[in-house]
Order: sequence, then C-alpha cells, then structure tokens
Amino acid sequence: MTVAKSLVLSVLIFVGAFLSVFINAYADTNLVVPFTQKLETSISNKRVLLVKSGEAVTKFRVKDLEQLSLYEASVPPIWVNEAGKYQGVLLLDILKAADMDGVKRVKLVALNGYAIDLALSKWPGKCLFIATRHLMREIRVEMKGPTRLLIPCMIDPDGKNYAEISTANWIWNLKEIHVLD
Repeated sequence: MTVAKSLVLSVLIFVGAFLSVFINAYADTNLVVPFTQKLETSISNKRVLLVKSGEAVTKFRVKDLEQLSLYEASVPPIWVNEAGKYQGVLLLDILKAADMDGVKRVKLVALNGYAIDLALSKWPGKCLFIATRHLMREIRVEMKGPTRLLIPCMIDPDGKNYAEISTANWIWNLKEIHVLD
C-alpha cells in the first residue's frame, strides 16, 4: 500500500470514529420525549422568564410555558437528589411563542448573573430542554428553579457517562433569554 493510500485510510478511520463518538454523545434526542400526562396547573402568577430581542420583550409564567408542547427528560444523578424525570418545554418552542423563531444565537442569564451563549445550530432541536418541573412538581427557586436549561442529549442513553459530562452549558435559576442574532 502506498503512503498516500495509507494516509487517506488513516484519516477516514479517524473521521469515522470521531463522527461515531460525536453522534452518540451529542445527538441522541431520544432522551427527550413528549409528555402526555396531566400536570397540576401552576397557581403562581409570577413571571419566571423574560425573552428579549432588542426592544421586544415577552414574559412567561410557568403556566404560560406549560401551555406549549410538554416534554420529559430523564437525568442521571449528576447532582445530589436531582436525578429523575424532568418535565418542561423546548427552548425553540419558547422562542417561537415569543415570535423570535429562526434566531441563531441566544444568551441565557440566571438569577445570580451567570450567563452562557448558545449557538442554536450546534444542538438538535429537542436537545435544549427548559425544565419547569422535577418529578412532576414545580421547581422552587431554592432548588435551582423555577426554570433551568438541561441538555440531555449530552448524556449517553445508558447514562453511564454522566460523571464525565460538562454541565457548564446547563443553567439553573434561568430568568432571561436574550436573542443575540
């Protein structure tokens, strides 16, 4: 075999292995499934989330968010006492409800000022999950609620890699979403 063929073969093997790992680690959206059970309606009338694009602002309460299509995500014990099923909505559905669909990047801001920028094209649509409930109960502020961004497609379907995943792009006590472009 010539050196050129050997090099091409090595590159193809590397690319194939990389894509296999990437697809398995970051594109498994089967962990987020439609939620069809009935939730107890939130009695809180407090605004829990603002979505901003320039001067346009849309305010959401938990019950407003839960009027959108509901989903459920199972999360292994990444944090103490927080494993289990989360119910909530998709980030893309929130943007659409705020008449801000089609955006490319957003900044998410927590109550304590922690912020992350997300390129939406990096993640499959069902991957960016905004939890409003844990085990069908509203998430209190003291428990990192009332809304939080989870990225369940980062977790292997068997949940074995959860100790190694970075949750730096996950955000709890989510209060605002800013459209960047």
